[in-house]
Amino acid sequence: MNTWKVEIQPEMARNRAVDSTTVPLKWAHDAQTGEPRYIHDPEVAQAGCTCICPACKLSLIPVMAGQPLRTRPTAHFRHPAGAQKDDCSLVAARLAATRHLLEIGFIDLPRRRMSATAEGFSGQGYEVWVEAPAARVAVIGASLHDHATALLTLDDGRELLVDLTGLRQADSDGRGHAIVTLSLSDPTIAMLGPEEIRARLRILPDIRWCAHWNDQELSAEADAAATQAARDALDGWQESDEADFRSHLPPDTDATTMQRWRRETLLHRQVKAILEQASSIATPGLEVEVIRDPPEEFGGDWEEERIRKLWMTASRNLALDEVRLERRLGSIVPDVIGTLGGRQTHTHGGTMTMVSGDFEEDVEDTYSPLWPLTLLVEVTVTHGIDAEKLRRIRELDLPTLEINIGSLGGQVTLDGLRTLVVDKTIGKRWVHHPVWRIKRKILEAEMARHPVTLRYQKRLIEIRRPLYLATSASKWAGTYLSAAIAFYDANTGIKKARRAHGDSTPKPTLLGPDSEPWAQIMAAAEALAAHGLPGAADAEMVDEAGVIPRLLSIQQNRGIGYAVDTGFQVLNAIMQSGTDTRQWHTLYPMAVKAFGLEARFTQKQADLYAAWRQTIIDKVAADDESYLRPARYDPVLSMLFPEMAPRIATGYGRATASNMATSSPSSA
Repeated sequence: MNTWKVEIQPEMARNRAVDSTTVPLKWAHDAQTGEPRYIHDPEVAQAGCTCICPACKLSLIPVMAGQPLRTRPTAHFRHPAGAQKDDCSLVAARLAATRHLLEIGFIDLPRRRMSATAEGFSGQGYEVWVEAPAARVAVIGASLHDHATALLTLDDGRELLVDLTGLRQADSDGRGHAIVTLSLSDPTIAMLGPEEIRARLRILPDIRWCAHWNDQELSAEADAAATQAARDALDGWQESDEADFRSHLPPDTDATTMQRWRRETLLHRQVKAILEQASSIATPGLEVEVIRDPPEEFGGDWEEERIRKLWMTASRNLALDEVRLERRLGSIVPDVIGTLGGRQTHTHGGTMTMVSGDFEEDVEDTYSPLWPLTLLVEVTVTHGIDAEKLRRIRELDLPTLEINIGSLGGQVTLDGLRTLVVDKTIGKRWVHHPVWRIKRKILEAEMARHPVTLRYQKRLIEIRRPLYLATSASKWAGTYLSAAIAFYDANTGIKKARRAHGDSTPKPTLLGPDSEPWAQIMAAAEALAAHGLPGAADAEMVDEAGVIPRLLSIQQNRGIGYAVDTGFQVLNAIMQSGTDTRQWHTLYPMAVKAFGLEARFTQKQADLYAAWRQTIIDKVAADDESYLRPARYDPVLSMLFPEMAPRIATGYGRATASNMATSSPSSA
């Protein structure tokens, strides 16, 4: 509240020591009208009125009224003999000031300021000030309300109490009136004439409010504004939100935990609401890193170069065609499910290669993987995504972005939060992305072809050659296929079990590179390479949709690596596979012939197969490079599947022009 102080003239300050009982009384009340009367007013000088003391109400006798030049003695009102006059001059001074307020016809009221503070969920206080503006108001009536207070009537009918003591405290009870206070209590004012009072009080002493007509409304406005300030800072919410929050609380939740959860819940809701209205979202770049260290067998006696490949994309804005909140998708309920616009379905990046910490090369993508059209967004504040939810997200295999609001720190406004969520990448990370798996395979394949890797493999084969050569290539081929069947069958069984589990937890984990069957496959592949039959460990051969599980499925007329019952069902999956595997398609008709699978076809299956086989023949005849397989794998495949060896040996479908010219379609 603004403090209004009284400016006292120096001589008035000295006169404060004057005994008020000795001050000549020059102001009185008209006994009939109650109006203030000055000793030299015509009504007083001409005995046209009867005057009384404004304090003790006794009749007063005018002395030398209308003789302003007389100073010793000066004109004054005289009390009856023996009257007690302790406060009379003081009250008369206030009466004189009241008349002055009426004569000037207005009063300048200061602004009325009130404050309120609301505490946010974070514990921070939000102080807000509201005010009624300063105003000049017209005065049409003025009278002494009591010995210390003047009552002013304003031109709009409102009444204003003016405390003339300057001592009233703020927020005093005004019994429904607005109250200001100013100090007009110098008894020497009682002996001044109107012009002297006007000269002394031409600028009224500072005024301060004790109570205002609109205090109740201002207080309510301040409370509401402070509460809104907390909400604007995302540190408070509506009463309806609080009721909903409490309805979901576990029993016996302590106050500290409740306060923390309020903040988390509010931010979580706000981010989802922002995304629901967003037409795009900024996302960080993707990264995939593959590292290959020297084999342990080298034991420091051989070069130890570490190869590191890092694939990266730039951050980008993704267009959102549709946004849905908290809809079940598979075994989870993501916070946000967004449908992406088709403009950003390709991912283009670059791969940096480092050898022993030294930069080697930086290559841009020649193949840009496609994105699914669904984006998942998880909003976290304090607690991130746990291991089980991450596992379920990976099972869905959809791009999943985490926005960690808790990592942003400090207070943030709604507009600021909207900017962070929609336009910035701060606090965002990719939890999962299907492109990672694709790029990892590509990087691992590139890593396998790197000169350092090839030197390592050559050195390893030299170290292990005596052991590998001690066993025949055919036995290693048998070990390889047995381990492969065990690996693929185990993972097929695990996938079936995971589907049977539904949403229950935990679910069985698929075998990976650290499993015993996989280690056996790799060891047998190395042994075959030592025998001059490389390639059995390459991804093109051993991936789930690679050549080996497909040939095994045709050989054994059952799904190996596929959750199907017959060899034709696997063959049908091959027929519908993408363009990236067509280079191997000439091998599968060879296997069908070698293992007699065609005899098990129904007529419909035979027709489908014949049409597909003819397409392969036509493509090879047209020198379509997408249907020509590399020659690298023919020797090892002939060892693994000797029944196919004569047909492979013809060179049909092999990416060598001279061999193609002499090969025959009958091989297919």
